[in-house]
Amino acid sequence: MKVLLTHVLAVLCAAATLALSGCVMLNGSELSATDARDRFYQVLDGTQSAIGGAWTNRDDPTPRGCTVPVMVEGATYPGLRLGPAPSTASEFVEIVRDEWERLGYAVSRTTSGAVTELRGERRQEVLVFRVGEDSMTIAGESECRPTE
Repeated sequence: MKVLLTHVLAVLCAAATLALSGCVMLNGSELSATDARDRFYQVLDGTQSAIGGAWTNRDDPTPRGCTVPVMVEGATYPGLRLGPAPSTASEFVEIVRDEWERLGYAVSRTTSGAVTELRGERRQEVLVFRVGEDSMTIAGESECRPTE
């Protein structure tokens, strides 16, 4: 019994050491902050292309501070794209949902009045697509990654 207890404690101590030392990044990628930004902007570009139409890019190139799950300072980059008035909102919701799911995002849908929102999440990256009678927007933030 004493040997079993010793082994259990050793396993627990090893797991705690790994978690506290930064060896476990809780579903984070191996990308740098700027590579995560570039990948995120590619997803926004691809989403725009899948929908079509004229879009205005309002991405902010200024990094925002964040904390990677192991208490390491990191950076995330915001993105905002403003789109045209949709011909049919439901068609675009399906296009965006299919595109994001194809890329590995978990997608949820909510509706409030005439506005439908899709929220896509992958690792620590968040995308939001909103479509109403007058406009469409794509917004979000890149994955929080350690600063270089």
